[in-house]
This record gives sequence, C-alpha cells and structure tokens, in this order.
Amino acid sequence: RLEMAIPQYREVIRLNLKDPVARANLACALAEQGKLEPALVEYKEALKLNPQDAELHFALGGIYETKGRLELAMNEYVEATRIDPDFAPAETAAGWLLFNKGRKGEAMEAFNRALRSHPEDASACFGIGRVYAEQGKRQLSVEHYEKAIKLERDPEKKNAIMNHLIKEGHLGG
Repeated sequence: RLEMAIPQYREVIRLNLKDPVARANLACALAEQGKLEPALVEYKEALKLNPQDAELHFALGGIYETKGRLELAMNEYVEATRIDPDFAPAETAAGWLLFNKGRKGEAMEAFNRALRSHPEDASACFGIGRVYAEQGKRQLSVEHYEKAIKLERDPEKKNAIMNHLIKEGHLGG
C-alpha cells in the first residue's frame, strides 16, 4: 500500500507545503521502502516546520543510524529527549549507541531513564542486562534478560535475546 500512499502524501504536500504531518508520513513511507535519502530530506523538511517534535527527531535519528551516521543519530536522540524528557525510545536508542561505543556507564544511565518513563521497554531491560553481564554481575544480568524476554512482543527480537543468552552460556543450546 505504500506505493499508493506516497503519491497521496506528495499531493497533500503540494496543496499545503507547510504540513509537517504529511511530510513526516511521506518520510516514514519512503523509509519503509528503503529509500533513505528521500526520507532524510522529508524528515528534515518536517522538522523545519515543527522543530519541537520529539518523534520527528527520533525518526531522523533512526535514519541516520541506519546509514551509519552514528554521531548525527545520537544528536537527534538527545534532541528528542531534550524536547520530551520522558521519550523512552530515544533514551533506549541512545543507550545502545553508547553501549556499542564502550561507554557502558552512560548506556546504563540512558537505559534506566528509558525504564523510568516506560517500564515495559524490553530493549532497555536487555541493555541493562548486557551492561551487567559486561561487569561480571551474572545474576543481575540474567534477571534483566528474563524481564526483557517477558516484555518483548516481537518474536524476532525475543529470539535474538534468546540467541544472545545461549551465546553467553546462560541457556543450554
């Protein structure tokens, strides 16, 4: 249906150049199709029209992250949480970027902020488990992994957590 939606969003934008929602919807549809450069342009245009939209900053950060532009992604996640301090997805995304840079303490802080805002955030729970595992705190890591598995609704993500546990030796495999 994206093929049908994209021309519709473009028509709405043509009729009203100052519609940030249509631009954001177009950007999202383009990103879903893997058209990252056009999506990037549309997210930036939407942000020009609505610079205080935390979700737009988060979405733009996701595009940057997918393209490997991690510093730009981090900037957008930070901006999203500056605008909305309770925006857990941006905290979690920032936490993973920090974790992967070896900045485990800062990652733990970001994951904890995410969980304060959204206690059901499976990815943040998994992140905390990973930090504890790296610190050699096996029991705490397992507790957070188990919580992440219970909270995760996406079967592929749940499977990825299970595979990580097997790889780490927490489960027989």
